[in-house]
Amino acid sequence: MTAPYLLVPLALLISAATAHAKGAWALWKHSYEVWVDSNKVDHRRDVAWKKIAATAAKSDCQDRSVNEARAEYDGLTGEGIRAILTGSTVGFDQRTTRFTQGYRSFECYPDTVDPRRAKER
Repeated sequence: MTAPYLLVPLALLISAATAHAKGAWALWKHSYEVWVDSNKVDHRRDVAWKKIAATAAKSDCQDRSVNEARAEYDGLTGEGIRAILTGSTVGFDQRTTRFTQGYRSFECYPDTVDPRRAKER
C-alpha cells in the first residue's frame, strides 16, 4: 500500500522538472550607458531593465530579441542618430551626457529569473 503514496510525489516531481525544461522565457530590454575616461577606462552605468515579452520557447525569445533590436535601430537611425546594430544589441551616440555611448540590449532569460536582481552583470 505504500507504493502508490510514493508514486504520486515522484510523478509531481517529474512533472515539475519537465515543465521547467519547457518553461516560458522572458525578453528583457536592458538600457545602459558607457563613457571612456582619459586613461581609456570604460565606465558603465545601468539605466533600466524593462520586461518586453514572454514566449513559450527560448528560440522564439531569441528571434523576438533580434526583431526588437532591429526596430530600435530603425527608430534611432530614423531620428538621425548614429547607431550600430550587432545581433540583439544596439549601440548609439549620445551627446547630452558624459556617457557618450548608449546601449539597448534585448536579452532572454527563463521566466523565473529577474535580471534586475542580479548582483553582477
